Amino acid sequence: MHPARSLLPATAAVVLTLTACAQGAAAPAAETSAEPVEEVPTALEVMAPVIEEARNLPVRGDVWNLRTRSAEAWGVGPKDDRYGVYNIYHAETWSWVDEYDIGTGRSEGGEEWGLNAQRTDATTWELVNEDAWDAWERDGSPVRWEPDPEVERGDIPTREEGFGEMSGPHPGGWDFGLGTVDHQGLQEASPDPDDLEEMLFPASEPMPDDPVGQGPDGTGHPSTTGSGHESEEARRFSYVSRSLHLPFPPEVRAGMYTLLAGMPGVRPLGSARDVSGRSAVGVAYTLDPTDIGAVEHRILFDPATGGLLSQEQVVIEPAASESDWCEPGDVVKYTLYESSMWIDGPPR
Repeated sequence: MHPARSLLPATAAVVLTLTACAQGAAAPAAETSAEPVEEVPTALEVMAPVIEEARNLPVRGDVWNLRTRSAEAWGVGPKDDRYGVYNIYHAETWSWVDEYDIGTGRSEGGEEWGLNAQRTDATTWELVNEDAWDAWERDGSPVRWEPDPEVERGDIPTREEGFGEMSGPHPGGWDFGLGTVDHQGLQEASPDPDDLEEMLFPASEPMPDDPVGQGPDGTGHPSTTGSGHESEEARRFSYVSRSLHLPFPPEVRAGMYTLLAGMPGVRPLGSARDVSGRSAVGVAYTLDPTDIGAVEHRILFDPATGGLLSQEQVVIEPAASESDWCEPGDVVKYTLYESSMWIDGPPR
């Protein structure tokens, strides 16, 4: 096993030099001691090339296929010698429109439905950082950790019935803002960011106190960090970020990226690498205080294709109760989008 590396993205900056201009032919140039002015690009400016590339993402079939690797970090081991471990999930989902007979459960002979299928493979684990090695060895180099009811953590790696088996196809929708939408509804959505915002947050629907539902890989897992979404601004960010992996047509995907980049509190990251080492550009949002401390949510994109690469929660400053096993810069939660594309046919 190898420990995961944290990200240290560099924000691009444009430095403008102020020049004094002479007034009149005989007047000498005025001297100035002003410091160079650093102009930081906006999130929308950093995202503009990504948004343009997203409009050109190829659509070579009518079935959306998504493969993800998601991880949560937990402090494990003796109370006086804890270390960080990732519980890692691998999942694959498919989404398409086809005939489906509700009575027989067959994908033929019925009405057209938005269909989903999903498979979650067996989980694995990794140490969070290099500092964890010594403590892990002192703990006897375990490869499995029993559930901890005190922090509502299951076993690591997680063992559940049905892992590795296909679930579906069956009619179903995706969590989308304050409601749900099926596959066909996403294909027919307006690409306008204002329309998408209204679709996500209908004026008639009250904003819940805490976002619930699917995570950024389309599944739900226990959370290390707690909420981090106490304010309405943070809740709206959460709902948008967890919808970015959905099967949008290219123009609608570009509209979602534009909506994200213009949200309050979203700031540019510039050039970065995701937790797997892929080159990326992206944006970040500082969550409300979480159980683990101050955390930044980063969303990273492939600058060459406009594809979504990862969503990562990175420690800014750990809470005192968690500082024994994690440190600033550690990625404590992530979803890597290993593959997301339109393909010719559903799973067989």
